[in-house]
Amino acid sequence: MKYDVIVIGSGPGGYVAAIRAGQLGLKTAIVERNSIGGVCLNVGCIPTKALLHAAFLVGEMERAKRFGLSAEIRLDLRSLNRWKERVVLKLVKGVEFLLRRNGVEIIRGKGHLLEPGRVEVETTGETLSLESRYVILATGSKPKFLPNLKRDGQRVWSSDDAIALREVPMSLLVVGAGAVGLEFAQIYRRLGTERVLVVDIMDQVLPGSDSELAEMYLRVLKREGIDFSLSTTVTELRSDGKVLLNTPKGEVEEFFDKVLVAIGRSPNTEEFVEVGVELDEKGFVKVNDRMETNLPGVLAVGDITGNPMLAHKAEKEGILAAEVSAGLNVRKPWKFIPAVVYTYPEFATVGLTEDAARARGYDVAVGRFPLSASGRAQTLGGVEGLIKVVAEEKTGKLLGVHMLAPESSSLIGEAVLSLEKGLTVEDVEWAVHPHPTISESLMEAAANVLGRAIHILN
Repeated sequence: MKYDVIVIGSGPGGYVAAIRAGQLGLKTAIVERNSIGGVCLNVGCIPTKALLHAAFLVGEMERAKRFGLSAEIRLDLRSLNRWKERVVLKLVKGVEFLLRRNGVEIIRGKGHLLEPGRVEVETTGETLSLESRYVILATGSKPKFLPNLKRDGQRVWSSDDAIALREVPMSLLVVGAGAVGLEFAQIYRRLGTERVLVVDIMDQVLPGSDSELAEMYLRVLKREGIDFSLSTTVTELRSDGKVLLNTPKGEVEEFFDKVLVAIGRSPNTEEFVEVGVELDEKGFVKVNDRMETNLPGVLAVGDITGNPMLAHKAEKEGILAAEVSAGLNVRKPWKFIPAVVYTYPEFATVGLTEDAARARGYDVAVGRFPLSASGRAQTLGGVEGLIKVVAEEKTGKLLGVHMLAPESSSLIGEAVLSLEKGLTVEDVEWAVHPHPTISESLMEAAANVLGRAIHILN
């Protein structure tokens, strides 16, 4: 069984690589031991956003009481899960259709790289031996756990358990104040969990993000009834359900029905060591700007190539790896990768934070536009938020954009394109934005850098 390209793993990096290879006329196979679409499509990005939409609607119905709308909210877990699963299944079938229509052979089983150009697949009842000019590794990642907090699927959850939504516990401890932890904290709080506590070893939510927006984001989530204890570690999980926390105010003991560990993910790269694929000190595959590893004809994409572990990064890497496999003279063209937390309001960021820009020696100018001055935000019920623009003071060149606002996940795309093209705040200011929209807030924040914002005092 000989191919031009074999892709191991069908997450966003893998299936996109396979489709692009098929488009380029390469004889391509993709190997997947579970469902097509990987973690993102089956137990990550997509089902999480489905539940977040349900949680959003619950929150909106509560908010709507202020302007004369009321309705009884009743949670039917079975129906909600069926809807979530239908969304996932439809997209999985869609990806399978695209793979086949682009000439990609889907091979079910666990793939192993034996050496450059040789892949073994363990299927039901037999082992297949495949040969290929190129192999693209896209094996993804798995949740991390702490030595004293190991997943059992009952008391201690991973994100896979949380997304299953088998029950809404009375109390939930979320360990980790990153994107995954905060999204599930809002989902479960809005669906009825009475006590949600988020703890993190760091001193701010979304460590590494803009500290000003992170502080505002913390206030917004607290007003929803989500509690936080930062600079906090979990000392012990006892058999009676009590958890011992080491907080800045001393040790605290409290009972929680469930504990969700959301402290990040680790790459599925262990078996590559025997083959000779070079890894870094954190276990990520080392690649160049063409996604090539140290082994000839072996490329790697997605979570296994390092942070940020994001689906949209994996997709672009998959396209690049496929084009390299087709002999095209291409290299990684992008410089900026956005990140989004899909709570309500959404938190989105790209480029340098104010602190990071100063640390790199830039003379920084900052523009801000609060959503309290946005007509569109007021028509949405008065959502709290802020758009913040970081620029080089002398030239006005954009360095970073950070948003806490509805629709940030879509609006951040404008910021990405502006950064990639080296635009200035004046370029953004003079681009005509539709009214009334949240996008006007980005325009106003850019104008505020220059002291020319219209709807706030500069």
